[in-house]
Amino acid sequence: MSASRTIEKYPTTIRWLHRIIALLMIVMIALGWYLSEMDYENPSYNLLRQLHRTIGLSLLPLGLLHLWAYAYLPRPAFSAHLKPWEKTLAKLAHFFLLYVVIAIPVAGYFMSGDQLHILGDIKVPPLLELNKGLRKTLFEVHETLAWTAAFVIALHVAGALKHHFIDKDDTLRKML
Repeated sequence: MSASRTIEKYPTTIRWLHRIIALLMIVMIALGWYLSEMDYENPSYNLLRQLHRTIGLSLLPLGLLHLWAYAYLPRPAFSAHLKPWEKTLAKLAHFFLLYVVIAIPVAGYFMSGDQLHILGDIKVPPLLELNKGLRKTLFEVHETLAWTAAFVIALHVAGALKHHFIDKDDTLRKML
């Protein structure tokens, strides 16, 4: 599916998508956590919820574009010294992160029912009418994926820093 891996760095498209999505995912996890602790009566709650939903919906097309870029643009090969388990763990982490950038917004969209308003009070119409029980399950999926993504993101960052500062290889520089 992807082109030959003879390049030294990730293509500019992948590098910029990685940066933008990483920043938005970190903001979204922090904002979601903050909202979950916030009183619904707080005057800022609706504005922050709309911000969360707006950024979340913007992640969906970015995630789809990133998935396309990951599948069709050339990527550099793993560093030669990596052990097989490190390559497998990296592939699993990358696959999971590509997946959640799409799955979390989709679950968020469907769990919102007909109450999905984004900034500027724009109402996003529901594609399907789902009952309250299914929307509650989708909320749990949304939340579980978000917390799992936070863990995998932390693992991903730790791995990149380990490769840069301890192994002193080019793994991190390929994405910069």
